[in-house]
Amino acid sequence: MNEELQSTNEELETSKEELQSVNEELSTVNAELQAKLTELSAANDDMNNLLAGSGIGTIFVDLRFNVMRYTPTATRIINLIPSDIGRPLEHLTTRLKSYTQLIEETKGVLETLTPFSCEVESVDKCWYTLSIQPYRTLGNVIKGAVITFVDITELIHTRQALAAFNDTHQSEHA
Repeated sequence: MNEELQSTNEELETSKEELQSVNEELSTVNAELQAKLTELSAANDDMNNLLAGSGIGTIFVDLRFNVMRYTPTATRIINLIPSDIGRPLEHLTTRLKSYTQLIEETKGVLETLTPFSCEVESVDKCWYTLSIQPYRTLGNVIKGAVITFVDITELIHTRQALAAFNDTHQSEHA
């Protein structure tokens, strides 16, 4: 009986040592995961600040055209609120003047994987370069589309002023 207890005690001691070893390994893996999580969180914060600070209106949509994420600037062009995450893009209204092809152009980009770009005007007389391109993962998998709006109002006004100047200048010399 004493020998059996001694043998069981040795087995328990061995099991205890194995559990301690596994626990140390788990602690190491947990520390590594915590470090990666901290790194990922910092990268996510950097990305959010970059997108918010760029002044470029950006909307990320999935393959079913549901809004995944957007920048604050995008709310000037597309009527977006936080609860719109997950909603279909086609359910949202835009502030674009006479441009209604956003869904069709986005579908075209996803079908052909060819980026699209055009100039659009908003109802408040601001001009934007609208660009649509596939949303690619690091593994080059298409997961949706990225829609961006870059404010080019000043460029358009300069272009218009230059055209008016050229028209006036040419008519003086005619």
